[in-house]
Amino acid sequence: MHKRIIILTFICMVCFLGLINPVEAATRTALVIGNSNYKTAPLRNPANDARDMAKVLKDLGFEVVWKVNAGQREMDAAVEKFYRNLNEARVGFFYYAGHGMQVDGSNYLLPVDIQVKSSADIKYRAVKADWILAKMEDSGSKVNIVVLDACRDNPFRGLRGTGSGLVPIQSVRGSFIAYATSPGSVARDGSGRNGVYTTHLLKNIKRSGLTVEEVFREVRKGVAQGTNFKQIPWDSSSLMGAFYMAGKGSGGNDAERHRFEQEQARLEKERREFEQAKLEFERKRQKSQSQPIEVASVPSKPSHTRPSSSSSNVINRDGIYVAYANGIVKDTKSGLEWKAGPNRDTNWNEARSWVRSLNLDGGGWRMPTTDELEGLYKKGMGSHNLTSLLKATSKKYLWVWSGETKGSSTAWYFGLPNGYRLWIRRDLSDYGRAFAVRSRGDG
Repeated sequence: MHKRIIILTFICMVCFLGLINPVEAATRTALVIGNSNYKTAPLRNPANDARDMAKVLKDLGFEVVWKVNAGQREMDAAVEKFYRNLNEARVGFFYYAGHGMQVDGSNYLLPVDIQVKSSADIKYRAVKADWILAKMEDSGSKVNIVVLDACRDNPFRGLRGTGSGLVPIQSVRGSFIAYATSPGSVARDGSGRNGVYTTHLLKNIKRSGLTVEEVFREVRKGVAQGTNFKQIPWDSSSLMGAFYMAGKGSGGNDAERHRFEQEQARLEKERREFEQAKLEFERKRQKSQSQPIEVASVPSKPSHTRPSSSSSNVINRDGIYVAYANGIVKDTKSGLEWKAGPNRDTNWNEARSWVRSLNLDGGGWRMPTTDELEGLYKKGMGSHNLTSLLKATSKKYLWVWSGETKGSSTAWYFGLPNGYRLWIRRDLSDYGRAFAVRSRGDG
Protein backbone atom coordinates (compact mmCIF):
# COMPACT_ATOMS: atom_id res chain seq x y z
CA MET A 1 0.00 0.00 0.00
CA HIS A 2 2.70 2.46 0.99
CA LYS A 3 4.73 1.53 -2.10
CA ARG A 4 1.74 2.59 -4.23
CA ILE A 5 1.44 5.83 -2.33
CA ILE A 6 5.13 6.57 -2.93
CA ILE A 7 4.83 5.93 -6.66
CA LEU A 8 1.62 7.96 -7.01
CA THR A 9 3.12 10.80 -4.99
CA PHE A 10 6.15 10.89 -7.26
CA ILE A 11 3.98 10.91 -10.40
CA CYS A 12 1.83 13.74 -9.00
CA MET A 13 4.91 15.79 -8.12
CA VAL A 14 6.40 15.39 -11.59
CA CYS A 15 3.11 16.40 -13.23
CA PHE A 16 2.73 19.37 -10.91
CA LEU A 17 6.28 20.56 -11.51
CA GLY A 18 5.75 20.47 -15.23
CA LEU A 19 2.95 23.03 -14.90
CA ILE A 20 5.03 25.65 -13.08
CA ASN A 21 7.32 27.95 -14.99
CA PRO A 22 10.31 29.69 -13.41
CA VAL A 23 9.45 33.04 -11.88
CA GLU A 24 10.38 36.00 -14.04
CA ALA A 25 9.24 38.82 -11.74
CA ALA A 26 11.53 39.79 -8.87
CA THR A 27 10.46 38.39 -5.51
CA ARG A 28 11.31 40.41 -2.42
CA THR A 29 12.33 39.62 1.14
CA ALA A 30 13.52 41.87 3.96
CA LEU A 31 15.02 41.79 7.44
CA VAL A 32 14.28 44.75 9.72
CA ILE A 33 15.85 45.19 13.18
CA GLY A 34 15.44 48.14 15.55
CA ASN A 35 17.19 48.21 18.93
CA SER A 36 16.34 50.86 21.51
CA ASN A 37 16.38 49.33 25.01
CA TYR A 38 20.12 49.24 25.71
CA LYS A 39 21.21 49.13 29.33
CA THR A 40 23.98 51.51 28.38
CA ALA A 41 22.84 54.54 26.34
CA PRO A 42 19.23 53.63 25.39
CA LEU A 43 17.85 55.22 22.21
CA ARG A 44 14.50 56.88 21.62
CA ASN A 45 13.59 55.98 18.03
CA PRO A 46 14.97 52.70 16.58
CA ALA A 47 12.16 50.41 17.79
CA ASN A 48 9.57 52.73 16.21
CA ASP A 49 11.75 53.06 13.11
CA ALA A 50 11.80 49.28 12.68
CA ARG A 51 8.04 48.89 13.16
CA ASP A 52 7.29 51.58 10.60
CA MET A 53 9.85 50.31 8.10
CA ALA A 54 8.48 46.78 8.35
CA LYS A 55 4.97 48.03 7.56
CA VAL A 56 6.13 50.09 4.57
CA LEU A 57 8.19 47.23 3.15
CA LYS A 58 5.20 44.87 3.45
CA ASP A 59 3.15 47.44 1.52
CA LEU A 60 5.86 47.36 -1.17
CA GLY A 61 5.54 43.60 -1.59
CA PHE A 62 8.34 42.39 0.67
CA GLU A 63 8.14 39.32 2.85
CA VAL A 64 9.43 40.83 6.11
CA VAL A 65 11.23 39.32 9.09
CA TRP A 66 11.41 42.00 11.76
CA LYS A 67 12.73 42.22 15.31
CA VAL A 68 12.58 44.92 17.96
CA ASN A 69 15.01 45.15 20.91
CA ALA A 70 16.77 41.94 19.91
CA GLY A 71 19.57 40.22 21.80
CA GLN A 72 22.54 38.58 20.08
CA ARG A 73 20.95 35.13 19.69
CA GLU A 74 17.74 36.64 18.38
CA MET A 75 19.63 38.77 15.87
CA ASP A 76 21.68 35.78 14.68
CA ALA A 77 18.53 33.66 14.28
CA ALA A 78 16.79 36.45 12.35
CA VAL A 79 19.75 36.72 9.96
CA GLU A 80 19.66 32.97 9.34
CA LYS A 81 15.92 33.06 8.63
CA PHE A 82 16.46 36.03 6.31
CA TYR A 83 19.14 34.03 4.50
CA ARG A 84 16.75 31.10 4.00
CA ASN A 85 14.16 33.46 2.56
CA LEU A 86 16.79 35.06 0.33
CA ASN A 87 17.49 31.72 -1.33
CA GLU A 88 14.04 31.98 -2.88
CA ALA A 89 14.07 35.71 -3.67
CA ARG A 90 15.55 38.03 -6.25
CA VAL A 91 15.67 41.14 -4.04
CA GLY A 92 16.98 41.39 -0.48
CA PHE A 93 16.57 44.40 1.82
CA PHE A 94 18.27 44.71 5.23
CA TYR A 95 17.45 47.63 7.54
CA TYR A 96 19.02 48.23 10.94
CA ALA A 97 18.43 51.05 13.42
CA GLY A 98 20.27 51.16 16.72
CA HIS A 99 23.79 51.40 18.06
CA GLY A 100 26.56 50.45 15.68
CA MET A 101 30.29 51.02 15.88
CA GLN A 102 33.54 50.32 14.12
CA VAL A 103 36.31 48.22 15.63
CA ASP A 104 39.62 47.79 13.79
CA GLY A 105 38.08 48.79 10.47
CA SER A 106 34.93 46.62 10.67
CA ASN A 107 31.36 47.61 11.50
CA TYR A 108 29.38 45.91 14.26
CA LEU A 109 25.66 46.15 15.07
CA LEU A 110 25.01 46.00 18.80
CA PRO A 111 22.32 43.76 20.35
CA VAL A 112 20.47 45.15 23.34
CA ASP A 113 21.92 42.54 25.72
CA ILE A 114 25.58 43.27 24.91
CA GLN A 115 27.98 43.71 27.84
CA VAL A 116 31.24 45.37 26.88
CA LYS A 117 34.45 45.65 28.84
CA SER A 118 36.88 45.64 25.93
CA SER A 119 36.82 45.96 22.15
CA ALA A 120 37.17 42.16 21.93
CA ASP A 121 33.72 41.82 23.51
CA ILE A 122 32.23 43.75 20.61
CA LYS A 123 33.86 41.46 18.04
CA TYR A 124 32.37 38.36 19.63
CA ARG A 125 29.13 39.64 21.17
CA ALA A 126 27.86 41.91 18.40
CA VAL A 127 26.75 41.16 14.84
CA LYS A 128 29.25 41.98 12.13
CA ALA A 129 27.68 43.95 9.29
CA ASP A 130 30.01 42.31 6.73
CA TRP A 131 28.59 38.90 7.72
CA ILE A 132 25.06 39.96 6.80
CA LEU A 133 26.15 41.37 3.44
CA ALA A 134 28.12 38.17 2.74
CA LYS A 135 25.02 36.07 3.50
CA MET A 136 23.03 38.21 1.07
CA GLU A 137 25.68 37.74 -1.61
CA ASP A 138 25.92 33.98 -1.00
CA SER A 139 22.16 33.59 -1.43
CA GLY A 140 22.35 34.51 -5.09
CA SER A 141 19.76 37.30 -4.87
CA LYS A 142 20.19 39.73 -7.75
CA VAL A 143 19.63 43.00 -5.86
CA ASN A 144 20.79 43.52 -2.26
CA ILE A 145 19.99 46.73 -0.39
CA VAL A 146 21.48 47.46 3.04
CA VAL A 147 20.37 50.47 5.12
CA LEU A 148 22.28 51.27 8.31
CA ASP A 149 20.75 53.93 10.55
CA ALA A 150 23.35 52.92 13.10
CA CYS A 151 25.82 55.74 13.32
CA ARG A 152 24.67 56.95 16.74
CA ASP A 153 27.15 58.29 19.23
CA ASN A 154 29.55 55.61 20.49
CA PRO A 155 28.26 54.33 23.88
CA PHE A 156 31.64 52.73 24.69
CA ARG A 157 34.17 55.49 24.19
CA GLY A 158 37.80 54.89 24.96
CA LEU A 159 38.01 51.24 23.90
CA ARG A 160 41.09 50.34 21.92
CA GLY A 161 40.57 50.12 18.17
CA THR A 162 37.14 51.79 18.13
CA GLY A 163 36.19 54.91 16.21
CA SER A 164 33.31 57.29 15.73
CA GLY A 165 30.53 56.35 13.32
CA LEU A 166 30.87 53.56 10.77
CA VAL A 167 33.41 52.78 8.07
CA PRO A 168 32.44 52.18 4.43
CA ILE A 169 31.61 48.58 3.54
CA GLN A 170 33.05 47.22 0.32
CA SER A 171 30.12 46.82 -2.08
CA VAL A 172 29.73 43.51 -3.85
CA ARG A 173 28.12 43.26 -7.28
CA GLY A 174 24.42 44.03 -7.29
CA SER A 175 24.38 45.79 -3.93
CA PHE A 176 23.34 49.20 -2.66
CA ILE A 177 24.51 50.27 0.81
CA ALA A 178 23.10 53.35 2.54
CA TYR A 179 24.34 55.00 5.74
CA ALA A 180 22.45 57.52 7.86
CA THR A 181 25.48 59.81 7.75
CA SER A 182 28.90 60.07 6.16
CA PRO A 183 31.72 57.72 7.24
CA GLY A 184 33.10 58.50 10.69
CA SER A 185 30.24 60.90 11.49
CA VAL A 186 27.41 60.57 14.00
CA ALA A 187 23.69 60.40 13.16
CA ARG A 188 20.97 61.96 15.28
CA ASP A 189 17.97 60.51 17.04
CA GLY A 190 14.77 62.36 16.24
CA SER A 191 12.65 64.36 18.66
CA GLY A 192 9.45 62.66 17.50
CA ARG A 193 8.45 59.06 16.72
CA ASN A 194 11.25 58.38 14.23
CA GLY A 195 14.92 59.19 13.81
CA VAL A 196 15.87 62.01 11.45
CA TYR A 197 17.17 59.69 8.73
CA THR A 198 14.34 57.17 8.87
CA THR A 199 11.74 59.96 8.87
CA HIS A 200 12.93 61.00 5.42
CA LEU A 201 13.36 57.41 4.26
CA LEU A 202 9.74 56.59 5.15
CA LYS A 203 8.65 59.70 3.30
CA ASN A 204 10.44 58.80 0.05
CA ILE A 205 10.65 55.02 -0.19
CA LYS A 206 7.03 54.63 -1.38
CA ARG A 207 7.38 57.17 -4.19
CA SER A 208 6.79 55.43 -7.51
CA GLY A 209 8.91 56.30 -10.52
CA LEU A 210 12.13 56.67 -8.51
CA THR A 211 15.05 54.27 -8.73
CA VAL A 212 16.63 53.21 -5.47
CA GLU A 213 19.49 55.67 -6.07
CA GLU A 214 16.98 58.48 -6.59
CA VAL A 215 15.06 57.54 -3.45
CA PHE A 216 18.17 57.83 -1.30
CA ARG A 217 19.25 61.02 -3.06
CA GLU A 218 15.96 62.55 -1.94
CA VAL A 219 16.57 61.21 1.57
CA ARG A 220 20.02 62.76 1.61
CA LYS A 221 18.65 66.15 0.54
CA GLY A 222 15.93 66.06 3.18
CA VAL A 223 18.23 65.05 6.04
CA ALA A 224 20.90 67.59 5.07
CA GLN A 225 18.42 70.44 4.91
CA GLY A 226 16.64 69.32 8.08
CA THR A 227 19.86 69.26 10.11
CA ASN A 228 21.36 72.43 8.63
CA PHE A 229 23.87 70.18 6.81
CA LYS A 230 25.26 68.75 10.08
CA GLN A 231 24.23 65.23 9.00
CA ILE A 232 24.86 64.13 5.41
CA PRO A 233 23.69 60.61 4.51
CA TRP A 234 26.01 58.59 2.31
CA ASP A 235 25.67 55.57 0.06
CA SER A 236 27.57 53.34 -2.35
CA SER A 237 26.20 51.29 -5.23
CA SER A 238 27.28 48.49 -7.51
CA LEU A 239 23.85 47.92 -9.05
CA MET A 240 24.00 47.06 -12.75
CA GLY A 241 20.54 48.28 -13.66
CA ALA A 242 17.61 50.40 -12.51
CA PHE A 243 15.65 49.08 -9.54
CA TYR A 244 12.41 50.71 -8.45
CA MET A 245 11.26 50.25 -4.87
CA ALA A 246 7.67 51.32 -5.62
CA GLY A 247 7.41 50.65 -9.34
CA LYS A 248 8.13 52.68 -12.45
CA GLY A 249 4.74 54.31 -12.88
CA SER A 250 2.65 56.66 -10.82
CA GLY A 251 -0.68 54.87 -11.25
CA GLY A 252 -2.47 52.19 -9.26
CA ASN A 253 -0.92 49.36 -11.28
CA ASP A 254 2.02 49.14 -8.85
CA ALA A 255 -0.07 47.50 -6.12
CA GLU A 256 -1.42 44.99 -8.62
CA ARG A 257 2.10 44.27 -9.83
CA HIS A 258 3.28 43.60 -6.28
CA ARG A 259 0.35 41.22 -5.71
CA PHE A 260 1.32 39.44 -8.91
CA GLU A 261 4.93 39.20 -7.73
CA GLN A 262 3.84 37.74 -4.40
CA GLU A 263 1.70 35.13 -6.15
CA GLN A 264 4.63 34.28 -8.40
CA ALA A 265 6.81 33.98 -5.30
CA ARG A 266 4.31 31.56 -3.78
CA LEU A 267 4.38 29.39 -6.89
CA GLU A 268 8.17 29.47 -6.96
CA LYS A 269 8.34 28.44 -3.31
CA GLU A 270 6.02 25.50 -3.94
CA ARG A 271 8.06 24.52 -6.98
CA ARG A 272 11.26 24.51 -4.91
CA GLU A 273 9.58 22.50 -2.16
CA PHE A 274 8.51 19.85 -4.63
CA GLU A 275 11.94 19.83 -6.27
CA GLN A 276 13.42 19.15 -2.85
CA ALA A 277 10.86 16.43 -2.19
CA LYS A 278 11.59 14.84 -5.55
CA LEU A 279 15.33 14.73 -4.80
CA GLU A 280 14.59 13.24 -1.40
CA PHE A 281 12.41 10.64 -3.09
CA GLU A 282 15.22 9.66 -5.46
CA ARG A 283 17.67 9.30 -2.57
CA LYS A 284 15.32 7.16 -0.52
CA ARG A 285 13.66 5.11 -3.25
CA GLN A 286 16.29 2.36 -3.26
CA LYS A 287 15.91 1.85 0.48
CA SER A 288 12.11 1.78 0.51
CA GLN A 289 11.94 -2.00 0.04
CA SER A 290 14.24 -2.84 2.93
CA GLN A 291 13.30 -0.21 5.52
CA PRO A 292 10.18 -0.95 7.58
CA ILE A 293 7.59 1.75 8.00
CA GLU A 294 6.57 2.46 11.55
CA VAL A 295 2.99 3.60 11.85
CA ALA A 296 1.50 5.47 14.74
CA SER A 297 -0.59 3.03 16.74
CA VAL A 298 -4.30 3.40 16.07
CA PRO A 299 -6.22 1.51 18.72
CA SER A 300 -9.22 -0.35 17.34
CA LYS A 301 -10.98 0.12 20.64
CA PRO A 302 -10.06 2.46 23.47
CA SER A 303 -9.12 0.74 26.71
CA HIS A 304 -11.71 2.83 28.48
CA THR A 305 -14.31 5.35 27.50
CA ARG A 306 -14.23 9.02 28.35
CA PRO A 307 -17.29 11.07 29.01
CA SER A 308 -18.76 12.95 26.06
CA SER A 309 -18.31 16.68 25.77
CA SER A 310 -21.56 18.25 26.86
CA SER A 311 -23.60 19.74 24.04
CA SER A 312 -23.77 22.89 26.11
CA ASN A 313 -20.03 23.33 25.43
CA VAL A 314 -20.57 23.48 21.66
CA ILE A 315 -19.50 26.89 20.33
CA ASN A 316 -19.65 26.40 16.56
CA ARG A 317 -20.54 23.96 13.79
CA ASP A 318 -19.27 23.49 10.25
CA GLY A 319 -21.06 20.69 8.43
CA ILE A 320 -19.99 17.41 10.07
CA TYR A 321 -17.55 19.25 12.37
CA VAL A 322 -18.39 20.51 15.86
CA ALA A 323 -16.16 22.86 17.85
CA TYR A 324 -16.13 22.83 21.66
CA ALA A 325 -15.13 25.56 24.08
CA ASN A 326 -11.95 23.68 25.09
CA GLY A 327 -10.58 23.87 21.52
CA ILE A 328 -11.47 20.30 20.49
CA VAL A 329 -13.06 19.82 17.06
CA LYS A 330 -15.05 16.61 16.50
CA ASP A 331 -15.69 14.92 13.15
CA THR A 332 -19.15 13.50 13.80
CA LYS A 333 -18.92 11.23 10.75
CA SER A 334 -15.72 9.40 11.71
CA GLY A 335 -15.93 9.98 15.46
CA LEU A 336 -12.38 11.38 15.53
CA GLU A 337 -11.59 14.34 17.73
CA TRP A 338 -8.92 16.85 16.73
CA LYS A 339 -6.83 19.47 18.44
CA ALA A 340 -4.57 21.89 16.53
CA GLY A 341 -1.12 22.55 17.95
CA PRO A 342 0.82 25.79 18.49
CA ASN A 343 0.68 28.41 15.74
CA ARG A 344 4.38 28.25 14.86
CA ASP A 345 6.76 26.35 12.59
CA THR A 346 7.28 22.96 14.20
CA ASN A 347 9.57 20.04 13.35
CA TRP A 348 8.49 16.42 13.81
CA ASN A 349 10.19 15.93 17.18
CA GLU A 350 8.55 19.08 18.54
CA ALA A 351 5.18 17.94 17.20
CA ARG A 352 5.53 14.54 18.90
CA SER A 353 6.56 16.16 22.21
CA TRP A 354 3.56 18.50 22.12
CA VAL A 355 1.13 15.64 21.41
CA ARG A 356 2.60 13.48 24.17
CA SER A 357 2.28 16.32 26.67
CA LEU A 358 -1.36 17.03 25.76
CA ASN A 359 -3.63 15.97 28.61
CA LEU A 360 -6.71 17.87 27.52
CA ASP A 361 -10.13 16.46 28.46
CA GLY A 362 -8.85 13.12 29.77
CA GLY A 363 -5.92 12.61 27.39
CA GLY A 364 -5.58 9.72 24.97
CA TRP A 365 -4.16 11.92 22.20
CA ARG A 366 -1.75 10.72 19.51
CA MET A 367 -0.27 11.91 16.22
CA PRO A 368 -2.54 11.29 13.22
CA THR A 369 -1.95 8.92 10.33
CA THR A 370 -1.74 10.27 6.78
CA ASP A 371 -5.05 8.57 6.02
CA GLU A 372 -6.69 10.47 8.86
CA LEU A 373 -5.16 13.74 7.66
CA GLU A 374 -6.41 13.03 4.16
CA GLY A 375 -9.85 12.67 5.71
CA LEU A 376 -9.58 16.28 6.90
CA TYR A 377 -8.59 17.55 3.44
CA LYS A 378 -11.47 19.18 1.58
CA LYS A 379 -10.47 21.20 -1.47
CA GLY A 380 -11.82 24.74 -1.23
CA MET A 381 -12.98 24.46 2.40
CA GLY A 382 -11.91 27.33 4.66
CA SER A 383 -8.60 29.08 4.01
CA HIS A 384 -6.47 25.92 4.17
CA ASN A 385 -8.66 23.22 2.53
CA LEU A 386 -9.99 22.01 5.87
CA THR A 387 -12.63 23.15 8.30
CA SER A 388 -11.97 26.64 9.61
CA LEU A 389 -12.85 25.40 13.10
CA LEU A 390 -9.32 23.97 13.31
CA LYS A 391 -7.45 27.25 13.69
CA ALA A 392 -4.02 25.88 12.90
CA THR A 393 -1.99 28.73 11.45
CA SER A 394 -2.03 32.38 10.42
CA LYS A 395 0.29 31.55 7.50
CA LYS A 396 -0.87 30.94 3.96
CA TYR A 397 0.31 27.32 3.77
CA LEU A 398 -0.33 24.42 6.11
CA TRP A 399 1.55 21.12 6.25
CA VAL A 400 0.82 18.71 9.09
CA TRP A 401 3.09 16.04 10.56
CA SER A 402 1.79 12.50 10.80
CA GLY A 403 2.96 9.89 13.30
CA GLU A 404 4.22 7.69 10.47
CA THR A 405 8.00 7.56 10.17
CA LYS A 406 10.40 6.14 7.62
CA GLY A 407 13.81 5.11 8.86
CA SER A 408 15.44 7.06 11.66
CA SER A 409 15.45 10.56 10.18
CA THR A 410 12.34 11.08 8.04
CA ALA A 411 8.59 11.20 8.61
CA TRP A 412 5.43 11.54 6.56
CA TYR A 413 4.05 15.00 6.04
CA PHE A 414 0.58 15.86 4.64
CA GLY A 415 0.19 18.99 2.53
CA LEU A 416 -3.13 20.79 2.93
CA PRO A 417 -2.34 23.16 0.00
CA ASN A 418 -2.51 20.26 -2.46
CA GLY A 419 -3.43 17.01 -0.65
CA TYR A 420 -0.02 15.42 -1.22
CA ARG A 421 1.79 13.01 1.09
CA LEU A 422 5.55 13.43 1.27
CA TRP A 423 8.27 12.23 3.58
CA ILE A 424 10.88 14.76 4.65
CA ARG A 425 13.55 15.12 7.31
CA ARG A 426 12.17 15.26 10.84
CA ASP A 427 14.33 18.29 11.75
CA LEU A 428 12.74 20.57 9.11
CA SER A 429 10.08 22.94 10.40
CA ASP A 430 9.05 25.32 7.56
CA TYR A 431 5.23 25.50 7.53
CA GLY A 432 5.02 22.31 9.69
CA ARG A 433 2.26 22.07 12.28
CA ALA A 434 1.32 19.61 15.00
CA PHE A 435 -2.16 18.08 15.16
CA ALA A 436 -3.41 15.67 17.81
CA VAL A 437 -6.22 13.16 17.28
CA ARG A 438 -8.07 10.55 19.33
CA SER A 439 -10.97 8.13 18.94
CA ARG A 440 -13.71 8.58 21.53
CA GLY A 441 -15.30 5.48 22.99
CA ASP A 442 -18.71 7.10 22.75
CA GLY A 443 -18.40 7.42 18.95
